[in-house]
Amino acid sequence: MELSITTAAIATIISAATSATVTLYINRSNRMKYLDDQLDSLLKIALQYPYLENPDFIKTWNENKTSGKDEYLRYDLYCTLLFNFLARLSSHYKYNRKKIDNYVAAKDWIRLHKEYWLNPVNTFENVDSYDKQFKQLITDYLS
Repeated sequence: MELSITTAAIATIISAATSATVTLYINRSNRMKYLDDQLDSLLKIALQYPYLENPDFIKTWNENKTSGKDEYLRYDLYCTLLFNFLARLSSHYKYNRKKIDNYVAAKDWIRLHKEYWLNPVNTFENVDSYDKQFKQLITDYLS
């Protein structure tokens, strides 16, 4: 009887460990799919409105950010989506730049949208909206 209890306990432990491993794998896959979907959405927006990634347009951000023009309102929202995506991606990869950079060209994207990051419509928007590690990561990319 003792052997069957021990066998049952071992089987339960193996089953629980297998279940936990499968669940972790599925959760990780779901997180990556979620990030992939966000990246696809950003790219689709940029294809639909190419000026959002155009350096000449982006240079005009600071003097036009409060103009109320549709393209600047759209750029503000686009950048919010972009930096929210980068924050989630960074958190997923535990702020490991090498892993982030293997997934997406974060440095190029961050540097392209530097003016938005440094000069948001609301002065403390980026300072208050993101965690300390992400803000440090952005600072590192911009240096």
